[in-house]
Amino acid sequence: MKLQSFITAVSVTILLSGCSLAGQLLGSKTSRPIPLKPLKAITASLKTTKAWEVKTASAMGENKIHPYIDNKNVFVAGSQIASAWNKSSGKLKWKVNIGENISAGINGSSNVNNSQIFIGTSNGNAISLDAKTGKIQWIERLSSEIQAISPSKNGRVAFRTIDGKLHGLSSNTGELIWQESQTTPALTLYGASVPILVGPLVVTGFDNGKVVAYRLQDGLKAWEVTLAEARGTTELDRIIDVDGKLMSLGNALFGASLHGSIQGINLAQKGSGWSKPFSTSTGVNVNTQGLYSSDDKGNIWKIDPQTGQPLWKMDDLMRYEPTLPTLAGNSYLVVGDKKGNLHWISANTGLFVARDQGDSAGYSVEPEVNGRSIYAIGKRGTLTKLTW
Repeated sequence: MKLQSFITAVSVTILLSGCSLAGQLLGSKTSRPIPLKPLKAITASLKTTKAWEVKTASAMGENKIHPYIDNKNVFVAGSQIASAWNKSSGKLKWKVNIGENISAGINGSSNVNNSQIFIGTSNGNAISLDAKTGKIQWIERLSSEIQAISPSKNGRVAFRTIDGKLHGLSSNTGELIWQESQTTPALTLYGASVPILVGPLVVTGFDNGKVVAYRLQDGLKAWEVTLAEARGTTELDRIIDVDGKLMSLGNALFGASLHGSIQGINLAQKGSGWSKPFSTSTGVNVNTQGLYSSDDKGNIWKIDPQTGQPLWKMDDLMRYEPTLPTLAGNSYLVVGDKKGNLHWISANTGLFVARDQGDSAGYSVEPEVNGRSIYAIGKRGTLTKLTW
């Protein structure tokens, strides 16, 4: 389908490959892993500064708990600890022990004057904290482990649980207002796509390969688009989760699924614009110059968002399990890897321009950008601020 008057939406998929991942999922014995190739030495052409680095006590392991940043603080969570850190100085604002394992978050209000943040737990508790003090405002028990949380808007917030349900809650009281669900396959990846807000809608991905939009106020379904359909003869081949980052730009939506395709979703027409094979679990980032993703093998891509054609591919991070590229302005990308490196890449050429060291345990979520600062939280809970 030819694209008209919009920057197309893209869904990007991951293909499970490698004996080690299959072994983790099925508990089988695996062969010796392929050794990592050494990173290329680089001569930095971009000056970066490590402004500060703190140990937060919020170890997250493989949980994809994203930092949340407001006008004063950066909030992190992991293990049983949530905390707020002054984004300028790195000084601790508050720290609270929830008393159970945190499995999802962090998100807050879509409004500038944010007064609360939201986290979820492996026991299924949706929790609102006062953003200024960390004091618990309310707790609502949901159907199962919480894996992702939307921003709040107009008194509503949506929590995604591991059983394929999306719950619409009152952000003021925690009262359950509506609940919708999609069929969950027998075998899925651990994690869920973070629901995003597009106008009056909350849009999220599900483990059945669908992206679905609901009205945030009442849960009425507005549309759904299939990003992947189960194919293949094995359960691994048939995993089609939509776990990656969703992005909207103009009249288009960008997303990701497992065993699916790059696809364009025209929000006005509620349908695909174009579709091409691709494989990632990290999702996509986008600006008007390009669509950026890391695939399942560790390649970093820049793709034309109007046509789906690749503009460049960089293979220097193969098997380093790079995160989704984070846009640092229009000129640079920042990518974390499983060894704790934070790579700076030219968005124009796909070449390394700088490299920093962060959490030595590596990264399971992409860094967050705020102005000319990058905040990266690692698996061991080390929070690093970089500037350029």
